[in-house]
Amino acid sequence: MELFWTQITDAQPARPARTKAHGSAWGVSLLAYAVRAVWGIDLPETAELPGGKPYFPACPQLHFSVSHTRTAALVAVSAAPVGADVEQVRPLHPAMARRLAQADCGDLQPFELWTLRESWFKLTGAGDLRAIPFRRAAGVLVPPEAGALCRVYDDIPGCAAAACSLAEQPPERLRFVSPREICT
Repeated sequence: MELFWTQITDAQPARPARTKAHGSAWGVSLLAYAVRAVWGIDLPETAELPGGKPYFPACPQLHFSVSHTRTAALVAVSAAPVGADVEQVRPLHPAMARRLAQADCGDLQPFELWTLRESWFKLTGAGDLRAIPFRRAAGVLVPPEAGALCRVYDDIPGCAAAACSLAEQPPERLRFVSPREICT
């Protein structure tokens, strides 16, 4: 598994957006970069499974996850199913912070917990995003399922990020891709 991130700028990404969401074109362009860097192929056509998860119909053995926020895009590529998420850290309304931390989450920060839950949901398609049970105690991350492999990242300035897999250990570091490399 490899994870790539880029900073979202005012430049025009090379690929068109998949959705109207801000940052979508950055996510697609970063995915094309990652697919080329890791597997040496052009970006295959994507489709969506019934739950909305995107996949490569022509290459079902190749797995990916894309996430973007206002300031960054994150892509995971893997030989096994994977989920990844990035969120811009911002002030939270106290009620939202309490809802995020309802379960015993140990010393996880609210956006670490949120990105872990999103990553898990993208990986499995299961769970209530407000209650997926992650926690960290004494520096050890405890995922909701034995054998799950998950990691949080603080590599992206102003953001929290996470990745989850049931088969491959997420890497220790994210790979930065300069916005110039994925823009037209």
